[in-house]
Amino acid sequence: MINLEPLAAQAAQNMVMPNQAKDSFNLINKALMVLAEQGLFAFGLFLNSRKNDEERLAVQIHSATKGLLVSADLAPGSEAGQQIADYYKALTETRATEQPVQALQRLILTKQVVETALTYGRYQAKSLN
Repeated sequence: MINLEPLAAQAAQNMVMPNQAKDSFNLINKALMVLAEQGLFAFGLFLNSRKNDEERLAVQIHSATKGLLVSADLAPGSEAGQQIADYYKALTETRATEQPVQALQRLILTKQVVETALTYGRYQAKSLN
């Protein structure tokens, strides 16, 4: 059994850029709303669509989230060069070793863990602001 809370807390610290705490807070807040309302794939699309100033922050959020999911054994490491949106799309698909019910359980747990990390990230950014 893995305690997911410390992993989520570590991911939250990794997704916030201290010198851009306000921008981190805003992007994390938007990403959390997309995840809660639309799901993991939409979350990946949202991060992938960020450009200019937000792009670096989006990559930071993705890296922290990916590290969390790999540490929690909810996702395999991705191939180099894989688009952010493709990574989250792969998370929604049933794996060869899973039954559809198991895939749904994994997907729901994955979404909850990412929501927890983003919520903690929002608090982390707010505390640095």
